[in-house]
Formats: sequence, C-alpha cells, structure tokens
Amino acid sequence: MANLLEIRGLAKQFRLHILNGKVINALHSIDFDIAEGEILGLTGQSGSGKSTLMKCLYRTYLPTAGQIVYQSNSGPIDLAAADEHALIALRRTEITYCSQFLHVIPRVPALDVVAEPLIRRGATREQALAAARDAFTRLSLPAELWDAYPATFSGGEQQRINIARAVVARPRFLLLDEPTASLDAATKDAVIDMVLALRDKGGAIALISHDAHTMNRLASRRLHLVEGRVQEVIHA
Repeated sequence: MANLLEIRGLAKQFRLHILNGKVINALHSIDFDIAEGEILGLTGQSGSGKSTLMKCLYRTYLPTAGQIVYQSNSGPIDLAAADEHALIALRRTEITYCSQFLHVIPRVPALDVVAEPLIRRGATREQALAAARDAFTRLSLPAELWDAYPATFSGGEQQRINIARAVVARPRFLLLDEPTASLDAATKDAVIDMVLALRDKGGAIALISHDAHTMNRLASRRLHLVEGRVQEVIHA
C-alpha cells in the first residue's frame, strides 16, 4: 500500500534553561515510513525516545530538524513545518492521539465524550451515539455508566472510554501510547480487535506498548530505538 507518512532526518533537541542551557539530543536524524493499513510498533527502553518521537509525529513537540510528510485528504503536508491552524484542522478530521490518560471536559457524559469526534467528522448525532454504544458494549463498559461523567470512573474504565473515543472517530492516522496498560486480558483483546478493524479499513497506526501480547498481536513492523536512534527495524 502507499505510504501515509514519510519521515526524513527527524531530530529533536531540548534546551534546559534551568540547567544553564544544557542541550539534550532526544532524537537523531531518524528516517522511516508508515504505510496505509500498517501498524508500526515503537520499542526501546525508557528514555530511548519513543514518546518524543510519538509527540513529534503529532506535533505536540516541534521537531528541531527534518520532515514528516503526511498525505492528507487535501494533499501532502509537512507536519514538522505546518502552522497551528493546519494542524488543528488535521487533528479534527484525520489524526488522533490516544494516551493512556483521559483528558476531557469534566461534566460531559461518557457517551457524548466518545460521540463528539465522530460528529466533528460528519456523522449525525444519532449515528455517533450508536457507534459509542457499540464500542462501550464491546469494551464491557456497564450500560448504567454510559451517562455518567468520566471523572467518576476508575482508571481502567477511563482508559476504555479513551480507546473508544479514538477508534470510533475512524482516524486515518492513529497514535496509541500504552492503550491496554490498565486493562484485563479480555478487554485487551477487545481493544486489539477494534484497532485491527481500523487498520483493515486502511488506517495507519503508530503504537507504543510494553505489553507483549498487545505488541505481538498488533504490530506488523517494529522500529527499535536506542538513545534516540533507530537501531533496527523488526518485521513481524
């Protein structure tokens, strides 16, 4: 399949002003591609640069150098150089970042939290709520909690809401950071099946997970990082 992202010469430095301007080189001239319908796993020890790389791809961090060329529905765009308005538009319509923590408006019912991104992308409210209910059912979230506020849920329940919100939106590019960290085995498999279904529809996914079962079932290729450099690419 065609590449959805092409990353060339990606580097990231952090300047620590509280340490007299000390420079930390977190990523060093990284090159790789992500194809449509591919799940790329990012592996490496803590501090190897996985989360920094993920945040550069989403542009939470502004790269110090390099290109991240994304083939959007409107044409190619370099995420490393794009202005904030273009990035916000892509995050609303094509790109989703899902961490293991849920960050939402406190007094919005869980169903609306999950439905809202799908409504933004053109679905009717009825379609979006139906998709949210289906996702909650698949993730074994009790129906009596669907209208509750997410802040009242346990950590594992909040993580299920977060996963449902990300996958239901059907992004073209999904970034997953430890998506199954707080989940039991059955719910992990439900999450994995939902992510695989997104992949089968052509979505590209970048994945960080320390859970071997999740990584083994999802990743078709792995990019192994050591001290901010790509040491090897492992094919499943």
